[in-house]
Amino acid sequence: MPGRVRRAEAAQDDTLDTLAEALDQHLPAVFTAAQHTTASHRKHINTLHAVFLRCAKVTTLSSDGRYTRLSGEKAFGEKFREMVAFPLGVKKGTDQADRVIKFIAGFVGFAIEYGESTQPSREIGAGANGSGPETDFKQREAAGDAEDDDADDGPASRLVAQLLAFLLRGFQAKNKIARYRCVQLVALMINSLGEIDDESYKTLKAALLERVRDKEASVRQHAVVALSKLQDADEEVQDSDSDEDDSDGGVAKDAKRSVTEVLVDVLNHDPAAEVRRAALFNLIPSPETLPSLLSRTLDIDTTNRRLAFAHVLAEIPPKSLTLKERQTVLGRGLRDREEAVRKAAKKLVAVWADQLERGGNDPEGLFEAFIGLLDVHSAEGKAVAEKALEALFEVRPDLIEGIELTDDFYQTLTPSTAFLIRTYLDYLRNNESTRLSDVEPVVTAVAFYLQSAWTQLVVALEAEERDEEQELQQQFIVGELVGIAVNLDYGDEIGRRKMFELMREMLQNSLLPPVLIPMCLDVLLKGTSERDFMRIVVEIVQSLRRESHLVTSDSELGEQDEDDESDDDEEEEAESEGESGEDDAEVRARRRAKGKGKARRKSAVQTPQQAARRKDLDLRCLFVVKALLERVMSALQENSMLHGLVAELIVPAVKTKDFDVRAQGLICLGLCCLLDKSMALDSFQLLARQSESTEGELQVKVLQTLFDLIVLHGVNFGEERGFGSNLIIGFLGSALDQEDPMAAATVVVGIAKLLLSGMVTDEEILGRLVLLYFASETADNPELRQCLSYFFPVYCYSNPQNQRRIASVMVKTLDVLRSVYDDLKDKSTMVTPLQIGSQLIDWTDPQKVIDSEGIEPDEAVQVDLAIRMLKALYRAEEKEPRKLWCQLLPKLYVPEETDDAKVRALLVLIEALKENRPIGDTVSRNALNRFATALHKTFDERLENLEEEARVAVDQSDEVKAIRDWVRKVEREEDDESEDDEDEDDDEEEEDDSEEDEEEDADDSAAE
Repeated sequence: MPGRVRRAEAAQDDTLDTLAEALDQHLPAVFTAAQHTTASHRKHINTLHAVFLRCAKVTTLSSDGRYTRLSGEKAFGEKFREMVAFPLGVKKGTDQADRVIKFIAGFVGFAIEYGESTQPSREIGAGANGSGPETDFKQREAAGDAEDDDADDGPASRLVAQLLAFLLRGFQAKNKIARYRCVQLVALMINSLGEIDDESYKTLKAALLERVRDKEASVRQHAVVALSKLQDADEEVQDSDSDEDDSDGGVAKDAKRSVTEVLVDVLNHDPAAEVRRAALFNLIPSPETLPSLLSRTLDIDTTNRRLAFAHVLAEIPPKSLTLKERQTVLGRGLRDREEAVRKAAKKLVAVWADQLERGGNDPEGLFEAFIGLLDVHSAEGKAVAEKALEALFEVRPDLIEGIELTDDFYQTLTPSTAFLIRTYLDYLRNNESTRLSDVEPVVTAVAFYLQSAWTQLVVALEAEERDEEQELQQQFIVGELVGIAVNLDYGDEIGRRKMFELMREMLQNSLLPPVLIPMCLDVLLKGTSERDFMRIVVEIVQSLRRESHLVTSDSELGEQDEDDESDDDEEEEAESEGESGEDDAEVRARRRAKGKGKARRKSAVQTPQQAARRKDLDLRCLFVVKALLERVMSALQENSMLHGLVAELIVPAVKTKDFDVRAQGLICLGLCCLLDKSMALDSFQLLARQSESTEGELQVKVLQTLFDLIVLHGVNFGEERGFGSNLIIGFLGSALDQEDPMAAATVVVGIAKLLLSGMVTDEEILGRLVLLYFASETADNPELRQCLSYFFPVYCYSNPQNQRRIASVMVKTLDVLRSVYDDLKDKSTMVTPLQIGSQLIDWTDPQKVIDSEGIEPDEAVQVDLAIRMLKALYRAEEKEPRKLWCQLLPKLYVPEETDDAKVRALLVLIEALKENRPIGDTVSRNALNRFATALHKTFDERLENLEEEARVAVDQSDEVKAIRDWVRKVEREEDDESEDDEDEDDDEEEEDDSEEDEEEDADDSAAE
């Protein structure tokens, strides 16, 4: 029976001849059987191992009789390697070869394990104690012929050492299949090697490091798997080599690199997703490797992102990550665009919850511990925590159901429980769950809970010894309760009145934290008309302004007597002025001047505390007005009270020198302009000037306001005030010169909206965007680049007219970008001009226009572009620009339906180019010839079949005439320039002759 050693044969004393017969009989049969199924591998491994043990017992004496040769091992090793060589040439994906590779690795592991169990001292080398041999793998391959110096090595160790040496030679094979199979087999068997000496380890590591850089991704993948299994041993070898000389180069120098460093480099930079995946699976998490592992949550490959959550992060305890790392990974996963990645992130949330649950937490304690993993007091952390809790509600609904939402629960809220209940109610509401009606509290109850929490916050804020942490926690609880109140059903009139009274009380209190103002206004807006809402808020603002004016009342009392005396003097002075016959207008003007001086004296006596208090109240008023304007759509003219706030509050705030107040005033002014066109006309130029003089977040806000005004009212909305579309376009052009990255990105986003909507069609602005997208200066502005990377394809493929605009600016912008690229010292910061040109051609391809009803592609757009490019080529004199245009021409799409006149114009221009400005560079000339050949192949037959009259009409068409006239004009200009150069040369020669004549005359006169 194949693969089975007969007892009779096993009982006999074997010789080399009988071994050869047994090897020829059993090994091919075993390997053949192993390729069919893996189910019988264990049986075949036992059979092969039995043959190996028989061979290991056969030895011979050397010729002089002094040494024993391991002849049986040598015979088995040679036959075994012969059989191993067969699957090494089978291409990737063949199941039979994969099974044989697994069988070989299984046999190696079994042989090593058996050898260690029977002879514990047998191992390849003894790097740990230094008692092993000094030979490397290649030397070990010849160990069968050498004397038995390896007394400490067992037969299995010697067999594996020789097999490794054989496979390592395959690492250098030119055949990619052989390299792949050799590395694959080494990766499978490397765990079975046991201990190996340092030299053998270095040889193996160097070979794997070289394969990690292999050009084939499949080879790199298995090399990474194999290399990752050396991570633990690498630390010991690195320590032992730390004092050695590092003078060796090449592979030896690479071998001294840390395995972990190599794997991190592969994980971050390898272009193949499967190679990065192998590194992701096998890299051991540590403080050094954790940042790279977490970065794979942003991998461009969906599978890698999913596995980063499902396998890597699931095995790392959440408390091993920093708060920022936890927020980052959860935010990325739960917001990922792919559903598979979001599911993996939700499972990660469940894993973290399970780990916290095993810590003995009850449901409420578990949620508090889970929320404690994130920073809910920051905007980003709060958003991530909401997503995480929603995921936890989805995957573990039993947890929240274990919490009793009683009256005691609401009266003893903590920041975590307040956040939990608000998020849970929102989750039920968004998912239209029937459980919402069972757990949602009534309006009256929430009003009382909120009243209690607000009272505690006021007490904390008014305390003599303030506790900032307590204030922050109580403020957070109040905010969450207000968030619950926003979405309640206000059908209960009693509850509605109670809640609205509480909101007015809170808004009128100057201690209310500004962050809660918008939320309170949202509650007020719920259930009231917009007009009533505006009236209520204006009353609140006026109440705050009265408090602001009362701040200086104490200081004014000290001046009251003096003011009364001055008033009496003014009355007497007025009487005398009346008697003297002065004009009433002059008297009133003098009184106003004195009144202003008196006001300045009053303001001058304010203490710093009073000034700060006045500023805080003014800012609070502006915060309320800003939140109001963000929530209404009615025009200002429809509400006189709100219109009055503009003159009394917003305009003075814009004119003040205090930066904080002016910033809020400008934002409010911009919001007012969105509600009132006349105010937009009055304020647009002011806002435009402010966009140039401000900086930071305020500049971004002002720019956003300006673009919103243009989008809302149109580019021509200022014509009646003297600033029409030309001035608006000029403003857009100057706005593109921003130095601040955020401001530049804001301008680009705004202009992109205007271009996409068709409100702006200026080609110069479009060309500026092309320059910004490809220029190296914007490489460190990802927001700008991301906006334009989305804008250009949508802009070009949505409308054929947009493609023609891009084509019209291509030649000029590409020439500028080529010059910029040539001047760069570091070329890696910018793509090549050829790549830029190829991208522009792709954007103008009429075949890629989105099919839309009523929109026909402009098939001739790249035909006209070809004429522009040929003209640029005709005028170009330097080698590089000519080469660029020649290489881009064959990429253009010239449809068969192209008009005969345009085809003829192209051919005429190419003929003139070849005749008058021939291309000297071979590469460029061949590219131009390919373009010309394609034109001739497509259109020659059609042009030749034209009737005589039609042919004459084509030759005399406007397109062909324009090309011929252009060529003559360019040549005439060239001739004029050459004549001017000749005239200059003649003038120089005449000047030289006259100077020589003068010198001769001078010499003659001197001689006389």
